[in-house]
Amino acid sequence: MLLLAVFAMLFLWIGLGFWTAVFGFFFLRRGGDPWSLDRQCPAEVSAELPRTAVVMPICHEPVQGTLNNLAAIYRDLQHRGELEPFDFYVLSDSADPEIWLEEQAACADLCARLGGHPRIFYRRRRIRLNYKSGNIADFLRRWGKHYRYLVVLDADSLLEAGAMVRLVQLMEHRPRAGIIQTAPRLARARTRFARLQQFANRCYGRLFSAGLAAVQLGDATYWGHNAILRTSSFMRHCGLRRLRGPGLFRGPVLSHDYIESALMGRAGQEVWLEPSIGGSFEESPPTLEDDLIRDQRWCRGNLQHLWLLATLDGLRPVHRLALVTGILCYLASPLWVGFLGLSGYLSVHSESSPPVLPGLLGGSAGLGSASYLLMAITATLLIGPRILALTDQALARRTSLFGGPARLLASAVSETLVALILAPVRMVVHSVHVTRALLNVRIGWQGQNRTVGEQSATRWWPFIWPMTTAASALLLVQWQTPELTPWALPVILPVLAAPVLARWLASPVPAWRWWSVPEQVRQPPVLERAEAGTRLGQFWPALNRFEQQVLTPPSPGMIARPQQGLHGRKQQRLDQLVERCASAGSRALSEAEITLLCEHPESLRTLHDRAWQADPDTPWGAVLARLAQTLERRPEPAGVGNKLMEQQWIEAAS
Repeated sequence: MLLLAVFAMLFLWIGLGFWTAVFGFFFLRRGGDPWSLDRQCPAEVSAELPRTAVVMPICHEPVQGTLNNLAAIYRDLQHRGELEPFDFYVLSDSADPEIWLEEQAACADLCARLGGHPRIFYRRRRIRLNYKSGNIADFLRRWGKHYRYLVVLDADSLLEAGAMVRLVQLMEHRPRAGIIQTAPRLARARTRFARLQQFANRCYGRLFSAGLAAVQLGDATYWGHNAILRTSSFMRHCGLRRLRGPGLFRGPVLSHDYIESALMGRAGQEVWLEPSIGGSFEESPPTLEDDLIRDQRWCRGNLQHLWLLATLDGLRPVHRLALVTGILCYLASPLWVGFLGLSGYLSVHSESSPPVLPGLLGGSAGLGSASYLLMAITATLLIGPRILALTDQALARRTSLFGGPARLLASAVSETLVALILAPVRMVVHSVHVTRALLNVRIGWQGQNRTVGEQSATRWWPFIWPMTTAASALLLVQWQTPELTPWALPVILPVLAAPVLARWLASPVPAWRWWSVPEQVRQPPVLERAEAGTRLGQFWPALNRFEQQVLTPPSPGMIARPQQGLHGRKQQRLDQLVERCASAGSRALSEAEITLLCEHPESLRTLHDRAWQADPDTPWGAVLARLAQTLERRPEPAGVGNKLMEQQWIEAAS
């Protein structure tokens, strides 16, 4: 009976995905959902667009790629002549001075390149509370009243100008809409793993997003980025209190987006998913390792929803179902482990040879017709959405966008095989994630890796030991009960081969060879602009960011501005930091002390003067020697204003 209960939950889980794809196929074959918000709103709206803030919360993200994405969006709006209503905010939660000083310099360089000083702003929070949701809430408290709408981006987000304008038009047309969510498409993949994810998103995601939109209508889910919010409604209804439960269920809400859409729906406002709005892009994690690290954070956030389901009143049924499905995304893995364990136990303690389905259907010897039927239904639920997606692409005559029918079929088959191989790996790792989350084991919360880099064995180690332990336990079972070997090998072998498989998936692959997507046939202008982005705020790489900040000639505004309200212990603390840094160099200060100095211009100016007067045999004298060597080589400056910066430094040195 326990096995039957677990199987029913797993069967329900895969059934939800199957029927979502079926609904999507049905509406796409009818030419689209006639009740969608995009179909209800006229295509051309001539009214002047209201003021809209475009916010990009970041925390220890790759600075150059992130700001080049923002620059591409800015240029796309400028090219269309739609820039006027939009202001851009980079909201940083970065704590490492080397990172946030680079962000600051890159934003200044970006403003100089684009002429964006009236509408591009950079702000770093000094008090970092409640992660991304707290960052956006802090922005809204200070500046939200100036904007009717808020477009939220991730660090890897790209939105075409047409998509942003269309989102604002839909908001204007539908006063009851509180959130309108686009369906982001994966783009700019370079590794095998990312290209597999990108192909699956572009080939199968069309069905799932259309099905979700058709079923949910105005009770859709917010995914936290590539969406537009009605500022007044969001501020009034979507404030998130800290959880007051035990362990995992205490502290800030981690997966805030699902809760915010549920709170918006509870207040009578609508949340729409509009997959028909194109031009919305994001990036996939480049490696399996990075994907599993991200899942570790998402797992904690989704499991917190168990507490919110029990404590939040008035939620609409559709939003409760969305929270349940988010929880099942991760609970399905330990349920699968339990299902395999129960099946093996029943097989050992019964006369049945095959371990899973016969034990479920009564312990008959051998596979009967009912067992074959159940296996066929399960396979249909798992593979059916992929078959429907390929059929939809063929009927819509879109196969040429994927390299032709033969390449599309080959890509789908290979992606399915890799997904089947990775399923046991995800099962084991997600089970570990769930266990660690329920035990409230703390994890780091840093920026995601979004670039292709060298794979580190030490970073992969947290995932090797649970896989090795699970595989060893299963091998021990095979030693005790050899008749289970054929049934367990499909689970054991991928788990044992996970590190090798992860390294293979992390390798780059030529764009034209495998898993083609429509953006390779015709790349949208916003992606071209992001790819063509240049290095921002790069002055002299021989110096770190803090050394550049200290040696840069202070601006007149910085020199003239006195430090207000500094006296007593704080002023003494700053004077001590200046003295220590001037005599022992930047390595004598911690990250927090460097940040404190950089936040007080007068102390930084004092350190600037001391550094330029340093003797050659001191740490700052060595920095000046490195600077002199850099100036002698006279490289071509990468940032706007570097010629002026070089001239100022030469004059200061002389």
